[in-house]
Amino acid sequence: MYLGIDFLVSPSLKPFVAEVNVGLPGGAEEYERTHLVFFQEPSDIFSRIEEISNRVYRRPFKDYLDSLPFIKSLKTLKIWMDGEGPFPLELHPGLRLEDKWVQYQILSPLVPMPETMVFDPRSLDTAEIFLRQKGRLVLKRRLGRGGRNFQVIDSPLALSEARSEVRPSVLQEYIDSRTQGYIFSVRSVAFGGEHVCLYANLSRRDYSNHGILAYVVEGDHFRLTNPIFETEYFRQKSWEAKIWFEEAEPAYLYHNLYEDEVARTALILPGGLFRAIQALSIKIERFYDNLDLNSLPLAPFEEKA
Repeated sequence: MYLGIDFLVSPSLKPFVAEVNVGLPGGAEEYERTHLVFFQEPSDIFSRIEEISNRVYRRPFKDYLDSLPFIKSLKTLKIWMDGEGPFPLELHPGLRLEDKWVQYQILSPLVPMPETMVFDPRSLDTAEIFLRQKGRLVLKRRLGRGGRNFQVIDSPLALSEARSEVRPSVLQEYIDSRTQGYIFSVRSVAFGGEHVCLYANLSRRDYSNHGILAYVVEGDHFRLTNPIFETEYFRQKSWEAKIWFEEAEPAYLYHNLYEDEVARTALILPGGLFRAIQALSIKIERFYDNLDLNSLPLAPFEEKA
């Protein structure tokens, strides 16, 4: 199953799986743009994805995507999650994979993930204990994208103020994933039992979603090749948008589908960490590809249905 997997890296250089994205998540186009900036030449990423699709699934990538049983409703669900469209008329159990709490339940026994609990704004006792144990938490929507309503919870007051969040949410252990003044995450793409590519998101904010993109290289040290860097801007329809929306992309997603800022630097990951992210990505992809979607825990939107 084609996946975009987001990793955080602790100060001890341990990778944590923060989120798994299904359908046609961003990743390949962003990798291509970081490759263009770093090497001044295009990569072979798109032809490689097509080659894997034809070899493993015996069909072109677009046909593979259309064959996913939940794909028709997934696009509608994602737009509804953004608050920009109606709720899907048809639901498939595979849509439960969009729920961060479902992801945690099925993946935490298999791969390292930040410790997570469901946030109940009506009863903060358990959340207060969790905060005392961890010292710092993050509040995320169970069904949300792009860092919407992302909050850092570092005090009982912040936790109390979070009670105003009405959408189903989770509290997650805060992972201090940073280097040289930047919060960062790594987006890793896996498909057909293979690791396809990865790149980094850099940000000065509390979260790295849609940050400055950077190429990732394997090396002996953990650092940016140049922490003081210039950037290049891209304003061109992404490969994913052409496949996913064709000519009918929603106007509100223009920035996501067209625009990227890419750093003229690279994030160096030590070999062990680099290979661990690759191996974890393949492990998750194989697990997802063999899931019994009907057996997944229920998601909050099923109450609405």
